[in-house]
Amino acid sequence: MKLTFYTPSYKNTEDFGGATFGFAGAENELLTLSQTFAEDINGTVLYGSYDDVLSDIPDGNWQAGIVLLGNAGNENTFVRALAQRIKAPLVGGSGAICPQTGESALITGHSEAAVFLINDDRFDVSAVSENVHYDILSEHTLTFTGRFVDTIDGCDALTWYNQKRNELGLDENDFEHLTLTDTYGINAHLSVRDGKLFSGRDLDETMVLRYLPIDKAQARIQAFYSGENAIVFGCAGLKQTLSDSIETNNLGLFMFGEVCTVNGHSDFGNLMLSKIVFSKK
Repeated sequence: MKLTFYTPSYKNTEDFGGATFGFAGAENELLTLSQTFAEDINGTVLYGSYDDVLSDIPDGNWQAGIVLLGNAGNENTFVRALAQRIKAPLVGGSGAICPQTGESALITGHSEAAVFLINDDRFDVSAVSENVHYDILSEHTLTFTGRFVDTIDGCDALTWYNQKRNELGLDENDFEHLTLTDTYGINAHLSVRDGKLFSGRDLDETMVLRYLPIDKAQARIQAFYSGENAIVFGCAGLKQTLSDSIETNNLGLFMFGEVCTVNGHSDFGNLMLSKIVFSKK
């Protein structure tokens, strides 16, 4: 199976893939571009609703899975259920939404999810995820309604978050360098919606405040995109922290949310890096 990714304005291909907010090395997401991974990988493609995908999983000894999500919500529940079913690590992300038209679900099948289950004995397949917000500041207690954060340590969440950004000298429009992280080390991407602090992924009652210094972002992200024969799923939010283009021999993508595997736990997060590496035997 050819794995092809494309900017949102590009016509969808017959290969497995989805929309990316630009490519490493060709970072302009407004251009009409596509890139295909160099290796033709053996595996099984599933797509449709979350329920369709979960019900159609065949028996198999899967090495890993690539998950593409169609911006339908409830990503965490689906990714966790899929990982439990296939017993293999997952990487991937949500397809980028077209900035010109607002069109979403730009993935194979144009539905809630598309999944490529890999079984290719020519390769050792590994999944790697990283949180470049290395600096762990403090642990906090949240209350929330869905993905809206109501309070943090008993204070209004948006007021609290604004104060923390101000203390670090971050702009009020900067939601990328300071974030909340779950116990596995998988980030949320915070924003303001309807006057409240909103998370791009599911929240936990206890989360950790983590920080990516502005002058550290480029080097940390560049290091993850290095190596050979990999597809890298980076965050479009992290792309905003870069001071220069990324140099890489890999297929480097910028998604709208990332599927990560950390210490055997696969989940959906934001402001993360994940990659799948194919090492020839």
